[in-house]
Parts: sequence; C-alpha cells; structure tokens
Amino acid sequence: MFATGGMHRTRRAAALLAVTAVGLAGCQYADDVGPEPAAASPSARSHPPRAPLPTRDPQVVAAEDRNLLELSTVLDGRAEDFLFGGSGGIGETPGAGFATSGPVRKAGQYKVTAACVGAPDAHLSVTQGARGGGSLLERSIDCGTLTEALVDLEPGTVSAHLIRFGDGVPRPGTGAVAGIRISFTGPGT
Repeated sequence: MFATGGMHRTRRAAALLAVTAVGLAGCQYADDVGPEPAAASPSARSHPPRAPLPTRDPQVVAAEDRNLLELSTVLDGRAEDFLFGGSGGIGETPGAGFATSGPVRKAGQYKVTAACVGAPDAHLSVTQGARGGGSLLERSIDCGTLTEALVDLEPGTVSAHLIRFGDGVPRPGTGAVAGIRISFTGPGT
C-alpha cells in the first residue's frame, strides 16, 4: 500500500468520499419529493393586481376590419423593389395616426404610396434621420384615394406617418385605417 501512494492517497480518497456524501445528503430529487411548490415572486407580493385592459368596441373592430379590406384594394398591386410598409388604425381622436419606419441601404429615388379609409382625410409626412430629422414630404390626402410621391433618400432610417388632425373634438370610433408603402425606383436626382 505504501508503494502506490500509501496512506496519503487513501486518506485523500476517504476525505473526498466523505465530502461527497455530505454534499449529496443535502440534495433532494424531484422524484423523491414530488412537485415543488410555486414560489411567489417578491414583486407579485408588493404590487396590487393590475386592472384589466379596456376592451375595444366590437362595432369599431368590425369597421376597422372592413376598412382594412378596402385599404388593401386601394393599395393593391405589387411594388417593385419594395423597401417597407405597413397598415394600421389611425385612431379615434384628432392627432392619432399610423407610423412605420425602415432602413434605407442605397441612396436613390423612392416612391411613397399612401392611402386611408374610414376618415375624410389625413396628413402624410415622410422624414429621414440622416437629414437632421427634416421632413422630406408633407401632403394632405383624401381618404379612399391612392396618393403617390417621389422622394430622394440617403442611407439611414426613414419614417412615414399618416395622421388625422380633425377639429380637436374626439369622435366615436370610426375604425379608420391607413397604409404606407415605400419602394425603390432608381438613382436619385
């Protein structure tokens, strides 16, 4: 026994087994104990329950769905070199609107196509951060018709907004919607 490490090796092995046994003695296994009880998080105990979110008027939701279908026919057609776009509600109050943004990788001329349905009119605005946040396009549009405009864009982020101004008086929900598409047309001017 002394030739292969002697008593030192035997003592180390015994100490290692003792430490392992003590460590395993404190372990519990799910199979032995059963399911663990769910622990309440500290934040759940310190905050009162949240109020439920308000539900949307089903008639406004139905009107918005119909208006989105009509908007898709107004914006129909596949844009070549489509960059980005989107559609959504433009709100039930003046100043509410729809916005979308995306990256421009190549400088050039881009076509902005916009439309709205369910409101009398809206205001279109296109801005680009690479130009100091300045507006590249501002235009009032009549809802139900397609509006197209050309803008020169540089690499960076571009944002497009359709907003309702109104007379400052909140109206019942109309389900008004708007859509915007931006596509590359060629080298800039």
